[in-house]
Amino acid sequence: MIRRYKAYFFVILLIIAALSIFDSINSSNVAEDARKEKDKLASKVTSLEKENENRFNLFVEVREEKEDLEENLSQIEEEVESLRSAFEYQEFTAAIDTIESYKASQSFQGATKYMSFKAGQGYFTTDKAGNCPCGFGFNGKGFEWIPNAVLDLKEFRIEKDKVYLTYNTVEDIKNNYQFVMTKAIGRYDSVKKWRIEDIKLVTKEK
Repeated sequence: MIRRYKAYFFVILLIIAALSIFDSINSSNVAEDARKEKDKLASKVTSLEKENENRFNLFVEVREEKEDLEENLSQIEEEVESLRSAFEYQEFTAAIDTIESYKASQSFQGATKYMSFKAGQGYFTTDKAGNCPCGFGFNGKGFEWIPNAVLDLKEFRIEKDKVYLTYNTVEDIKNNYQFVMTKAIGRYDSVKKWRIEDIKLVTKEK
């Protein structure tokens, strides 16, 4: 009987030992799987961190390039504005020079050289010899030419391809003159330069 109990006890010990071994093996496998999963996750985290770092570096690089482009664009715009201003100033002074020459004209024929040659424009005189009173016609409206009538520049503005120059006139004339300037050929030559397209009468300020 005692031997039988001993045998049973030994079998139970074997079973317990086997279960312990199996449990140890299973725990070891679970631990190994967990370690592999941990390593895999760590690798993914490292990869994501590297990817985020690359993206951040790319973002910094793109931002720096954008700032450089904006700075270059600003410089180009300043240069273009400077060139445009210089061009406008030269064109503006050329238009003024035309009026200064017109002002200095002591003959009607001389004054006609500064008029543009366009449809709707012409001139008139009292006789074939060109004696005055005489003047210009602008789209059906007559403008009498009077020597030494134009004084100093009062105001101006630039609109697209035209320059508007308003000049004071002598006391005997009721209105100031606004010269509408445009680049065109003349009556006596085909050189395209600043010429008088129209002369408008502007009420003098009291």
